[in-house]
Amino acid sequence: MTTSSTASPARRRSDGELLRRLVRDVAPERGLFVLAVLLYAPLTLLSVVQPVVIGHAVDDGFRAGDTAAVWRWAGVFVVVVAGRALVEAAQGLWMQQLGQGAVTRMRVRLFAKLQRLPLAFFERQPLGRIMTRVTNDTESVAELFSSGAVSLVGDLLFLVGTIVMLFVVDVQLSFAALVTIPPLVVGVQWFRRRARDVFGRVRAAQSVLNGTLQELLSGMAIVQLFARVEVVGDRLDQESVAYTEANKDAIFLDAGVYSFVDAVSVIAVAITLAAASQLGVRGVAPDGALSLGVLVAFVDALGRFFLPVRELSNKTTIIQSALVAADRIADLDAEPETITAPSSPRPARFERELRLRDVHFAYGDGPPVLRGLSFVAQKGERIGIVGHTGAGKSTLVKLVPRLYDVTGGAILLDDVDVRDLDPKALRRLTTAVPQETFLFKGTIAENLRFGAPDATDARLLDAARACCADDVVERHGGLRGAVTERGHNLSLGERQLLALTRALVCDPPLVILDEATASVDRETERRLQLAQERLIAGRTALIVAHRLTTIERCDRILVVHEGRVDEQGAHAELLARGGRYAALVELQQAQG
Repeated sequence: MTTSSTASPARRRSDGELLRRLVRDVAPERGLFVLAVLLYAPLTLLSVVQPVVIGHAVDDGFRAGDTAAVWRWAGVFVVVVAGRALVEAAQGLWMQQLGQGAVTRMRVRLFAKLQRLPLAFFERQPLGRIMTRVTNDTESVAELFSSGAVSLVGDLLFLVGTIVMLFVVDVQLSFAALVTIPPLVVGVQWFRRRARDVFGRVRAAQSVLNGTLQELLSGMAIVQLFARVEVVGDRLDQESVAYTEANKDAIFLDAGVYSFVDAVSVIAVAITLAAASQLGVRGVAPDGALSLGVLVAFVDALGRFFLPVRELSNKTTIIQSALVAADRIADLDAEPETITAPSSPRPARFERELRLRDVHFAYGDGPPVLRGLSFVAQKGERIGIVGHTGAGKSTLVKLVPRLYDVTGGAILLDDVDVRDLDPKALRRLTTAVPQETFLFKGTIAENLRFGAPDATDARLLDAARACCADDVVERHGGLRGAVTERGHNLSLGERQLLALTRALVCDPPLVILDEATASVDRETERRLQLAQERLIAGRTALIVAHRLTTIERCDRILVVHEGRVDEQGAHAELLARGGRYAALVELQQAQG
């Protein structure tokens, strides 16, 4: 039997651990990765020889007055630059393919993970935060691969190659110029450590902003009805300001590291020129030890040395942002999948009875909702469930298909604990029409066929007629008629009729109806009750009801009070008993 586990607190992972996780994500494109890395050998060579070509053009051409040599070296320079451009273009294409492939697989994996998480996760996590993980964070990781990861390797190779080239050009100038390297390394490391914290704040602020925006847009009708536009606008302004302030720190850090590297590069050039003045330049000083071409080549090479250093500083932004995003994605990957299948699941069957035995349940650390609830539903029996708000009625019907696991007791299907069944197999035996009807954007047919992908159009139309929804289908363009997001182009009653039809198409042995006829007018309620009767005909049904008229013909009615079954029996029997059920009926009759 599987048991629930609690989520471990999020921890900050090391850069090495996060990079190893990211490498696993690009494993299917490792061929592209290897090719992109191998291209850095010719790319580095073509880059570091450019100063040498310029130096020869100065010494062999301009100083010697040889126009032909100038043209010859100019041609070599064009070939080198063109070759480098072609290599960079090929590498850029491959890296974009690598990044997009990685982010596609990552998003698919994260969505699959989300589908396996329990409902409790979605109730404690704002939707905007989850969306940020799947969209913004994965995009940051893709940017790392497409413009940061392999180019970082190339930049390091270029730096090593340039240092070698500097020493080849002139050893004394190289030792003079490279005294700036230690402070450069220390400064860049300081900026890098700061960047991790700063971009963590940026991502956190972005998640809060997205969550707030999603909540306010979802509740826009309430915002307008209560004339609270300015108030919620101020709330969003506050979140936007927090996000802006976090971004200001990131921009300041990015600008600071770039300026720091630029300042060091200027100092290095100044030191080089000072050293050259001491050594003397032939043609300028009588006993010059340096040729003008060597000095020009060295200064050009030194400038090229600091180009990738500047790029490294800019890529710190990309790399640290991606590592923060990867850390947040890893948090999602680490979320416990509490509703899981056992290693050896029992066959899922429903041939005799559904039994709830001393069931206890609480949402997280909250107070108990169910406190030892027990009852048995025989196959084919219709069970009505009533009680005051908060009594535990809706919670009860969420536990049967294992949307949550009980915290005590057991739910048995033909004497088999549902935790010993594969959740998918269990849910194929049940279908539910929840209180809040949800339709997906698409067509009517796609929504009706959602739980039975192989259902024919004829079967859909038969189910629609049985559930009194055939006129709804016809009025909205037939089975191919459009359904907008959440079914907002249909009325509440129409959505409920289609939801009942969708449940009938699945043809399960156990049906769960949670306030399926609530919040509609009397005429629509009559149609829904007829559709409900046809849906549950010949099936076991658990019917949570607010309007007690919807369960009068049930075989048995359970009155749930404070998490337990307080009364049970047929409608007439409970009325005659004069207990809690009779009081509920009297109260509803008094309210009309």
